[in-house]
Amino acid sequence: MKITLIMMFTLLIANICMAGPAKDLKRGFVKNDQGEKCWYNQEFRDGVVYFTKKNTQNVGVMIFDNPNCMSDKGLGLDTNKRMINNIVSRWYSHSDANFQTHPSELYSGSRFQIKGQCMQSKTYSIIGILLDYKIENDSITQVVHGSSVGACTSD
Repeated sequence: MKITLIMMFTLLIANICMAGPAKDLKRGFVKNDQGEKCWYNQEFRDGVVYFTKKNTQNVGVMIFDNPNCMSDKGLGLDTNKRMINNIVSRWYSHSDANFQTHPSELYSGSRFQIKGQCMQSKTYSIIGILLDYKIENDSITQVVHGSSVGACTSD
């Protein structure tokens, strides 16, 4: 009970203090490993259970128009993930947050997280972004993102 109250309070503070995904950004593009624009629509889901077992949070979902646009065309999915991470990281915290956007720099999780990966800010040690890439036929088709509860962790 005490842990649940602490977690709920931490999520509330994180949602208030962090910028989070811009609610007005419903459409945009990410360049893939070949420099092509991969257009996406973005949905915002309030109060869902996604990255944790039972606690709700607000998440954004990037859905690519062409499910094959973010496929490996020679440089690998890591390049596409980094391009996505560069875009997503702009929507959280301050412009000087300096997130670790390369896939090799992502952490396996954060407090209470059971799904996805965590992208850590180098400037603000308590701020992380949760990411879950949906991959079908070797192509990234969707990305779910949200705020972490505290810093990213390796466990």
